[in-house]
Amino acid sequence: MSGAVDTFRRPFPVGRMMSYVVFGCRCALIVVFAVSAISKSRNRTSFAAFRRATIELVPAARGHGTPLAAAVVAAEFVIVVGLAVPDTATAGLLAAGALVTAFTVAIATALHRGVTASCRCFGGSSTPVGARHLVRNAVLIVLAVLAFVLPGHDGDGNDLAALGLAAVAGVVVALLVISFDALADLFLGMPPPPPHHEGIPS
Repeated sequence: MSGAVDTFRRPFPVGRMMSYVVFGCRCALIVVFAVSAISKSRNRTSFAAFRRATIELVPAARGHGTPLAAAVVAAEFVIVVGLAVPDTATAGLLAAGALVTAFTVAIATALHRGVTASCRCFGGSSTPVGARHLVRNAVLIVLAVLAFVLPGHDGDGNDLAALGLAAVAGVVVALLVISFDALADLFLGMPPPPPHHEGIPS
Protein backbone atom coordinates (compact mmCIF):
# COMPACT_ATOMS: atom_id res chain seq x y z
CA MET A 1 0.00 0.00 0.00
CA SER A 2 2.79 2.37 0.92
CA GLY A 3 4.49 1.59 -2.38
CA ALA A 4 1.39 2.68 -4.30
CA VAL A 5 1.24 5.89 -2.26
CA ASP A 6 4.91 6.58 -2.94
CA THR A 7 4.31 6.06 -6.66
CA PHE A 8 1.34 8.43 -6.60
CA ARG A 9 3.39 11.06 -4.78
CA ARG A 10 6.37 10.72 -7.09
CA PRO A 11 6.70 13.86 -9.26
CA PHE A 12 5.54 13.34 -12.83
CA PRO A 13 8.49 14.11 -15.14
CA VAL A 14 7.97 17.53 -16.69
CA GLY A 15 9.37 16.45 -20.04
CA ARG A 16 6.96 13.54 -20.25
CA MET A 17 3.99 15.70 -19.27
CA MET A 18 4.94 18.33 -21.83
CA SER A 19 5.23 15.65 -24.50
CA TYR A 20 1.52 14.93 -24.06
CA VAL A 21 0.70 18.63 -24.32
CA VAL A 22 2.76 18.87 -27.51
CA PHE A 23 1.04 15.78 -28.90
CA GLY A 24 -2.38 17.25 -28.11
CA CYS A 25 -1.50 20.53 -29.84
CA ARG A 26 -0.31 18.65 -32.90
CA CYS A 27 -3.52 16.61 -32.99
CA ALA A 28 -5.59 19.79 -32.81
CA LEU A 29 -3.67 21.38 -35.67
CA ILE A 30 -3.85 18.21 -37.77
CA VAL A 31 -7.64 18.11 -37.48
CA VAL A 32 -8.05 21.83 -38.17
CA PHE A 33 -5.83 21.84 -41.26
CA ALA A 34 -7.28 18.56 -42.56
CA VAL A 35 -10.86 19.83 -42.27
CA SER A 36 -9.84 23.17 -43.78
CA ALA A 37 -8.12 21.58 -46.78
CA ILE A 38 -10.82 18.99 -47.44
CA SER A 39 -13.69 21.47 -47.10
CA LYS A 40 -12.08 23.84 -49.61
CA SER A 41 -11.33 21.16 -52.18
CA ARG A 42 -14.17 18.64 -51.78
CA ASN A 43 -15.86 19.81 -54.99
CA ARG A 44 -15.67 22.50 -57.65
CA THR A 45 -18.24 24.71 -55.94
CA SER A 46 -16.30 24.80 -52.66
CA PHE A 47 -13.01 25.50 -54.41
CA ALA A 48 -14.57 28.23 -56.58
CA ALA A 49 -16.02 29.91 -53.48
CA PHE A 50 -12.63 29.80 -51.77
CA ARG A 51 -10.97 31.19 -54.90
CA ARG A 52 -13.37 34.15 -54.96
CA ALA A 53 -12.84 34.80 -51.27
CA THR A 54 -9.07 34.70 -51.81
CA ILE A 55 -9.28 37.34 -54.54
CA GLU A 56 -11.48 39.56 -52.38
CA LEU A 57 -9.13 39.33 -49.42
CA VAL A 58 -5.95 39.66 -51.48
CA PRO A 59 -6.59 41.98 -54.46
CA ALA A 60 -3.04 41.39 -55.67
CA ALA A 61 -4.13 37.83 -56.43
CA ARG A 62 -6.55 39.01 -59.10
CA GLY A 63 -5.66 37.09 -62.23
CA HIS A 64 -3.84 34.46 -60.14
CA GLY A 65 -6.66 33.39 -57.87
CA THR A 66 -6.76 29.77 -58.97
CA PRO A 67 -3.03 29.02 -58.52
CA LEU A 68 -2.96 30.85 -55.17
CA ALA A 69 -6.04 29.04 -53.86
CA ALA A 70 -4.64 25.71 -55.05
CA ALA A 71 -1.31 26.48 -53.38
CA VAL A 72 -3.05 27.21 -50.07
CA VAL A 73 -4.97 23.92 -50.18
CA ALA A 74 -1.84 21.99 -51.13
CA ALA A 75 0.09 23.67 -48.30
CA GLU A 76 -2.60 22.66 -45.81
CA PHE A 77 -2.42 19.03 -46.92
CA VAL A 78 1.38 19.09 -46.68
CA ILE A 79 1.16 20.57 -43.17
CA VAL A 80 -1.19 17.77 -42.09
CA VAL A 81 1.31 15.16 -43.25
CA GLY A 82 4.21 17.06 -41.73
CA LEU A 83 2.53 17.29 -38.34
CA ALA A 84 1.53 13.63 -38.38
CA VAL A 85 5.07 12.34 -38.98
CA PRO A 86 7.32 12.71 -35.90
CA ASP A 87 10.46 13.35 -37.94
CA THR A 88 8.85 16.31 -39.74
CA ALA A 89 6.66 17.60 -36.91
CA THR A 90 8.89 20.59 -36.20
CA ALA A 91 8.83 21.68 -39.84
CA GLY A 92 5.07 21.11 -39.85
CA LEU A 93 4.63 23.37 -36.84
CA LEU A 94 6.72 26.12 -38.44
CA ALA A 95 4.72 25.83 -41.68
CA ALA A 96 1.41 25.84 -39.79
CA GLY A 97 2.38 28.95 -37.84
CA ALA A 98 3.59 30.71 -40.97
CA LEU A 99 0.45 29.91 -42.97
CA VAL A 100 -1.93 30.99 -40.20
CA THR A 101 0.11 34.18 -39.74
CA ALA A 102 -0.26 34.87 -43.47
CA PHE A 103 -4.02 34.32 -43.20
CA THR A 104 -4.13 36.68 -40.22
CA VAL A 105 -2.25 39.42 -42.05
CA ALA A 106 -4.53 39.04 -45.08
CA ILE A 107 -7.66 39.28 -42.92
CA ALA A 108 -6.37 42.23 -40.89
CA THR A 109 -5.38 44.08 -44.06
CA ALA A 110 -8.77 43.40 -45.65
CA LEU A 111 -10.59 44.65 -42.55
CA HIS A 112 -8.44 47.78 -42.58
CA ARG A 113 -9.55 48.38 -46.17
CA GLY A 114 -13.18 47.86 -45.16
CA VAL A 115 -13.52 44.60 -47.06
CA THR A 116 -15.61 41.93 -45.37
CA ALA A 117 -15.50 39.05 -47.81
CA SER A 118 -17.02 35.75 -46.81
CA CYS A 119 -14.76 33.56 -44.72
CA ARG A 120 -14.15 30.31 -46.58
CA CYS A 121 -11.60 28.97 -44.13
CA PHE A 122 -13.65 25.81 -43.75
CA GLY A 123 -15.29 25.76 -47.12
CA GLY A 124 -19.01 26.30 -46.69
CA SER A 125 -19.14 29.20 -44.25
CA SER A 126 -20.43 32.44 -45.74
CA THR A 127 -19.79 34.47 -42.58
CA PRO A 128 -17.92 37.69 -43.46
CA VAL A 129 -14.43 37.93 -42.03
CA GLY A 130 -14.15 39.94 -38.86
CA ALA A 131 -12.38 40.27 -35.52
CA ARG A 132 -13.58 36.79 -34.55
CA HIS A 133 -11.38 35.28 -37.24
CA LEU A 134 -8.34 37.12 -35.93
CA VAL A 135 -9.09 35.62 -32.51
CA ARG A 136 -9.50 32.16 -33.99
CA ASN A 137 -6.21 32.44 -35.86
CA ALA A 138 -4.50 33.65 -32.69
CA VAL A 139 -5.60 30.42 -30.99
CA LEU A 140 -4.06 28.37 -33.79
CA ILE A 141 -0.82 30.34 -33.62
CA VAL A 142 -0.66 29.77 -29.86
CA LEU A 143 -1.10 26.03 -30.39
CA ALA A 144 1.71 25.96 -32.95
CA VAL A 145 4.02 28.03 -30.75
CA LEU A 146 3.33 25.90 -27.66
CA ALA A 147 4.02 22.69 -29.54
CA PHE A 148 7.23 24.21 -30.92
CA VAL A 149 8.70 25.66 -27.71
CA LEU A 150 7.62 23.16 -25.05
CA PRO A 151 10.35 20.68 -24.05
CA GLY A 152 8.35 17.52 -24.74
CA HIS A 153 9.46 15.32 -27.63
CA ASP A 154 8.14 12.18 -29.29
CA GLY A 155 9.23 9.19 -27.26
CA ASP A 156 9.22 11.07 -23.93
CA GLY A 157 5.60 10.06 -23.38
CA ASN A 158 4.77 6.40 -24.00
CA ASP A 159 1.66 6.00 -21.85
CA LEU A 160 -1.05 4.99 -24.34
CA ALA A 161 -3.84 6.16 -22.05
CA ALA A 162 -2.24 9.58 -21.66
CA LEU A 163 -1.61 9.81 -25.40
CA GLY A 164 -5.24 8.90 -26.06
CA LEU A 165 -6.44 11.55 -23.63
CA ALA A 166 -4.16 14.14 -25.24
CA ALA A 167 -5.47 13.20 -28.68
CA VAL A 168 -9.09 13.51 -27.53
CA ALA A 169 -8.33 16.89 -25.96
CA GLY A 170 -6.70 18.00 -29.20
CA VAL A 171 -9.71 16.94 -31.26
CA VAL A 172 -12.05 18.79 -28.89
CA VAL A 173 -9.97 21.96 -29.22
CA ALA A 174 -9.97 21.55 -33.01
CA LEU A 175 -13.76 21.19 -33.10
CA LEU A 176 -14.11 24.33 -30.98
CA VAL A 177 -11.86 26.21 -33.40
CA ILE A 178 -13.75 24.93 -36.43
CA SER A 179 -17.08 25.89 -34.80
CA PHE A 180 -15.80 29.25 -33.59
CA ASP A 181 -18.20 31.27 -35.78
CA ALA A 182 -21.24 29.56 -34.28
CA LEU A 183 -19.82 29.72 -30.76
CA ALA A 184 -19.08 33.43 -31.14
CA ASP A 185 -22.68 34.07 -32.16
CA LEU A 186 -24.07 31.92 -29.36
CA PHE A 187 -21.86 32.71 -26.37
CA LEU A 188 -19.61 35.67 -27.03
CA GLY A 189 -22.10 38.11 -28.51
CA MET A 190 -19.81 38.78 -31.49
CA PRO A 191 -22.21 39.29 -34.42
CA PRO A 192 -20.64 39.07 -37.88
CA PRO A 193 -20.09 42.32 -39.76
CA PRO A 194 -22.54 43.13 -42.56
CA PRO A 195 -21.62 41.46 -45.86
CA HIS A 196 -19.69 43.49 -48.38
CA HIS A 197 -19.47 42.71 -52.05
CA GLU A 198 -16.81 43.99 -54.40
CA GLY A 199 -18.23 42.38 -57.50
CA ILE A 200 -15.35 39.96 -57.85
CA PRO A 201 -15.80 38.04 -61.08
CA SER A 202 -16.29 34.30 -60.79
